Amino acid sequence: MKKFLIGLLTLALILTAAGCGVKEKLGKMAGEALVENVLKGAGIDVDIGDDKLVIKGDDGEELKIGGSEWPTSALAKNLPEFKSGRIATVMETDDTLYVVIEDVSEKDFKNYLEKVKETFDVDKYEATSDTGIAYSAKNKKDLAIMITLNKNSEVTIALAREDQ
Repeated sequence: MKKFLIGLLTLALILTAAGCGVKEKLGKMAGEALVENVLKGAGIDVDIGDDKLVIKGDDGEELKIGGSEWPTSALAKNLPEFKSGRIATVMETDDTLYVVIEDVSEKDFKNYLEKVKETFDVDKYEATSDTGIAYSAKNKKDLAIMITLNKNSEVTIALAREDQ
């Protein structure tokens, strides 16, 4: 018991001396492991990475949440890359994609929207109000898009297969 207490006190001393960064990292790792184990115990396959959460379904489909990079999936290749602003989050499956981009100017949004309109031009709808701009349409590949810019300079892009 004495050895255990000495080891525990030594660990506490090391963590205190090392600073908050190490404590936060260890706490995060322990929390991730706990969540993964609890969900796996419930029959849900989940993988928590540094900036992504991946949930795998019984059918093999994956739901990916997180990340700060433009997605590179087959579905994302149907869109031009949005190169301005800061990607806040990405959520995607094989059939759906949702991207939130912050700090986007209205000019950059409108330039991007013109590129989107080149291929998403079926059953289109566009609205502008004092709270933002919205555009929805389909393309010839059975994909539907909804893209918005709100008054907080935040862009949301939702892309899905029509049958979803």
